[in-house]
Amino acid sequence: MDIRKLFYLVFLTAILTNCSSEPEMEKAFLDGRFTVADTLDNTGDFSGIQLIITYQENVDAEIDTLFNKKTNKDGVIKGIVKFPRKNIYPVFIKRNGNQVGATQFILADNDTLKFSGELPGLDQNFELNSREQRAMDTFNRINRGFSRVTAYINAGAIEDSLLYDEVLKWSDLFWEVSEKNSNTLASTLSASESIRLLNIIDKELMMNRIDESLKDEEMIFAAVNYGFPYLSKDNGLDSGISYLDSLAELTENEDYILGLEQKKIEVMYDSSRVEEAKSALEQFEKRYKNKVNAMDWAKNIGYDLAYLAPGFRIPSFSFVTQEGDSVNSSTLIGKPYILEITPVASRLYQNQYDRTMVIHQIYQNYDLEIFTIPLDRSEVTVNAFFNERVKHWGVAAFGSFDIQELIQKFNVTDVPTRILVDQNGNIVRKYVTTEFTDVIQGMNTVVNQSKNQN
Repeated sequence: MDIRKLFYLVFLTAILTNCSSEPEMEKAFLDGRFTVADTLDNTGDFSGIQLIITYQENVDAEIDTLFNKKTNKDGVIKGIVKFPRKNIYPVFIKRNGNQVGATQFILADNDTLKFSGELPGLDQNFELNSREQRAMDTFNRINRGFSRVTAYINAGAIEDSLLYDEVLKWSDLFWEVSEKNSNTLASTLSASESIRLLNIIDKELMMNRIDESLKDEEMIFAAVNYGFPYLSKDNGLDSGISYLDSLAELTENEDYILGLEQKKIEVMYDSSRVEEAKSALEQFEKRYKNKVNAMDWAKNIGYDLAYLAPGFRIPSFSFVTQEGDSVNSSTLIGKPYILEITPVASRLYQNQYDRTMVIHQIYQNYDLEIFTIPLDRSEVTVNAFFNERVKHWGVAAFGSFDIQELIQKFNVTDVPTRILVDQNGNIVRKYVTTEFTDVIQGMNTVVNQSKNQN
């Protein structure tokens, strides 16, 4: 990666999979006080100010209330909040049924959160003190400093000869935050950011820090994101898969182990090791047959393995472009193409559009074509999007394709979904959402195929 294209990605802790078992509840202690300014209420009675903490397992789940309590006359509110795991939770403050403030609490087992604020103006005067919050404040301060340096790097204000030392310095600062605030959410974030930076400049040191950080099982995420690709690229996929197995041995967390099993199956699928992936999926289904979300995932990837795996002939399709040209899977044999299935209103699709144009321009010499099949409800939306841009490729006209049949045939579970097809009409890879960043590797496969056939 070009060091001048450094950018900061906010690292949010997330489960590797949506499959979550019932956790043992953890607890934290709340100790706070709210007052009301005399200009708003001069009675001195601060009772009835309500503090609500909520939790939602995923976007489809119901919102649970973890804590709901009101202040006494002195404005004091104390209690114990129980929650499923260390994380950031939304907090709402109400008075007389009206919301007067909103914030977030980092809840960690046995931590004590002390807070205070005065109405009105909680967005200005609310104060929070806890071990987790102090650590997060330190992380945010370092991150703000690095964001400023990143802007200088991107602007070319730092000489190339100084970039290694500059990035290493900030990696070390993040690492120091992690070491001084062990077992906090900020520690995990800081260690992950330190490792991400080393992934750009010093992979050997990166691997050393990953190994050192794995005493915190949450750092398995960083090992999967950075250690696994590095080992797979340098030593081959078998080495990467063995690494995933070794990570699974470091934890007893069933969700983490399940996620690592999913990762193995996905990389086998992406690497055209279809039979191995099918065998691993069969064992996965036996092991997790009682987990609904796990089985939903298995059904989804099972379809791709059966019909959309690399090397398989792309399922038949046809449509008419907005210019009136008929397109189908048979007539496209002889040239590589990318089939995009997405609403053009998708924010991610729009963010990726410029990159897609660059890819199209680079690989035009190899006859690469791109076709977009829009899933938008309104033709006006599609036309408006392309009217603002130069349209470089064919876009399917409304009414020339069956949306539901298309979604089912290509197993579209998220958007954008793209399928790279070689000149023989065979699938190179299916890319879902952000996986499209790997398309260059797929295009190199197509180019090499073309050279060999010629």
